[in-house]
Amino acid sequence: MPVDIAQVTSRLADAPSGAVTLTPIAYGWGSPATAGLWRAAVTTPDRGETTYFVKLLRHPRLWPGLVHVPEGELRDFFVRNFPWRFELDMALSGIADVLPPGMRTPILHHHEAFDDDHIGLWWEFVKERPGPWTHDELRRAARLLGRLAARRRAGAEVNERLPETCRIPAGASLRYLVEGRVLHDGRADLADDRLWAHPLVAEALRGTGDVDLREDLRAHFPLVVDVLDELDRLPQTYAHGDASIQNILVCEGEEDFVVIDWGFGSLLAVGFDLGQLLVGSMHAGLVPAADIARIDPVIFDGYLQGLADEGYAVDPDDVRFGYLGSLFVRSVFTALPTAELRGDASDSLRRSVLERVDLTRAMLDLTGPVVRRRLARVDA
Repeated sequence: MPVDIAQVTSRLADAPSGAVTLTPIAYGWGSPATAGLWRAAVTTPDRGETTYFVKLLRHPRLWPGLVHVPEGELRDFFVRNFPWRFELDMALSGIADVLPPGMRTPILHHHEAFDDDHIGLWWEFVKERPGPWTHDELRRAARLLGRLAARRRAGAEVNERLPETCRIPAGASLRYLVEGRVLHDGRADLADDRLWAHPLVAEALRGTGDVDLREDLRAHFPLVVDVLDELDRLPQTYAHGDASIQNILVCEGEEDFVVIDWGFGSLLAVGFDLGQLLVGSMHAGLVPAADIARIDPVIFDGYLQGLADEGYAVDPDDVRFGYLGSLFVRSVFTALPTAELRGDASDSLRRSVLERVDLTRAMLDLTGPVVRRRLARVDA
């Protein structure tokens, strides 16, 4: 496939094939639809260097991780329905026209199907600014996400442009993720005594003093389905769906954020995007979990301002539950690197386990009280 990508790149740049250099991008992508990433540089004497960011999309039937999806109805549904073309479909839908000032999409120079199972995307190569995000940048990103959510709320005319895959019941894509990753895999992980007795897990729990983490997770696990039901009752919007800092790029030499890798395509509870904006960098080990308490109010206030900017009046309590309830069902029970723990131990895995234990506790302490209060009010 790299040979095909090089050939298309040379044609796109109107340059000889020998002028093309493909450099694989080392990135731990988790999407089943991503088969590879490259920096494609074309160097000619008259034009100098032209650079593209090339992504290869694949059908989920070819995803190596498919072996971890339970065989039968769940796997069949996944292979049949996973929206592996969604990134391309969103670009072609005109989503760039809907973004509020301060956000933009990268330029899609070209796309090409190699066969029924692979599509290549030639994007603008965006040079990110190195270094951590500031709180001002996080607040601004949250405010823009609030504006975007308001513009794409249920019933908005702009939603008529969306790909057909988005026209499914509200919350359906989140429910599907939770049913497999949390209610199936997360339940099995909580029940696995050998996993929790793993030397690296035991070491991390002792080191943090958090010996009650497993039992606290068990106590909250039965609330997952009720939280999903309550999320469906909230005001709904088409969010970004995976708004981590890895997908909202701060670029050198410009003020606008560059938005990539659209996530869930169905309607989601208002506030959903804040969960990944909060913890995406922590999942990647870029920011310590201890920063949750400082970042949370910054992004929540920014998001509320964004909703207000667009004249979308939503009860802040609903936004708060949409944000933290979504984080609860999506991330709290799946943060530990359980697949890696069933393999070979390493120093990097030791660090990862310690970070994820801290992150799991921080997320549970933030979301648990909000979830319990909301469900108690519903039951009253």
